[in-house]
Amino acid sequence: MTRTRVLVATLLAALPVGCSNGGPPSLVPVHGRVTIDGQPLAGKTVQFVPDPGTPGQGAGATTNAAGEYTLLAARPGATRDEPGAPAGAYRVVVVEPMFPVDLPVQDSGGAPTPAIGLPQAPKKKQEIPTAYTKPETTPLRVEVPAGGGAINLALESPPKK
Repeated sequence: MTRTRVLVATLLAALPVGCSNGGPPSLVPVHGRVTIDGQPLAGKTVQFVPDPGTPGQGAGATTNAAGEYTLLAARPGATRDEPGAPAGAYRVVVVEPMFPVDLPVQDSGGAPTPAIGLPQAPKKKQEIPTAYTKPETTPLRVEVPAGGGAINLALESPPKK
């Protein structure tokens, strides 16, 4: 009787592993434009946080000067970027990037960029209303269709609920 219980418990524990499809969810291409009060929102991080039932770990991107983005999937252990996101429902968060995106890029053929220089006047950043910066409070909800496509995000200050 005890052997039977151990055998059944072992089989039940292995069941979820044996029934999985073994691979990450398929990705669909997603791109779009982020605006705030009708103006492009440049140099910001866009995060697609999956709702329960949506496969995968989400996706993210950084907007360019025109507010445009192309999502890259968040894949644990990935060694290269994979464009796209799994189809499904997401909450969208917009935040300041972890690292400034306006750092000077060193030209490989020129002199090194000085580590210390004259202070420059800080650039005026477009403020992101706080409601858009957390998955719990963001009013941005999107559905990534099975075929992917353009998803434009229009932020407002103050945000409408």
